Amino acid sequence: MGAAVFEIKQFQNQIKGNVGEWSVSLLLKSLPDSWVMFNNALIPTSNVNTLTEIDLLIIGAGGIFLVEVKTWKGSFTAYKDKWKRREGNNWEAISNSPTSQSIYHQKMFSQWINCLIPNLPDGVVKAPVIFPVAKWLGVTDCSVPVLQSIPALLQMIVSSADCLTPMQVQVIAEAVEDLTIAAKSVEISKPIPKPKRENLTDVETVEDLTISAKSVEITKPITKPKLIKRENLKD
Repeated sequence: MGAAVFEIKQFQNQIKGNVGEWSVSLLLKSLPDSWVMFNNALIPTSNVNTLTEIDLLIIGAGGIFLVEVKTWKGSFTAYKDKWKRREGNNWEAISNSPTSQSIYHQKMFSQWINCLIPNLPDGVVKAPVIFPVAKWLGVTDCSVPVLQSIPALLQMIVSSADCLTPMQVQVIAEAVEDLTIAAKSVEISKPIPKPKRENLTDVETVEDLTISAKSVEITKPITKPKLIKRENLKD
């Protein structure tokens, strides 16, 4: 049983990897050279020292696209960000809403990038969800675009009006690639040498004395997202 479960997971990962590789290759080869794409980009959230992951982060003249890729098979329906999956003759609620997740990514990225680069155009950050292998989708009044194919995503990207300059694209891409996070300030208790007993009047009090060092702000780098280059793509 354990071996069977392992093989199923391996197969699912292989499907996801193949879909991801094919979609990345198609998208990047179809976009102008000035566009930049990252796989599995990490961005900070409003919670200290926490990050959230973007499946595909695409940056170009038409804006910033935070693409959530769902390699879910089957039939799905959504109304106002509440999702259900078809199970036999029934529709079962999905607790982790893909569109709600994308809304969160959009909000966090917008807050972060607008602090680094003020005065970006309104609506520059878009967060579509794509289901490249789903059998059927029925979506109504969701907060972000929901697409069923890579060509549909590409069409959305290329039809977006230009809103970023080449310099802005470069600065945003560098900010994503060079992201670091600061750890919380840490109070460090530092023991001092114990004085000799013959010089003390209240031995126990002085023996146990410690002093606190200043709070230390620790900056630690995170793993850089994978910057996808055209020369590394297979035909």
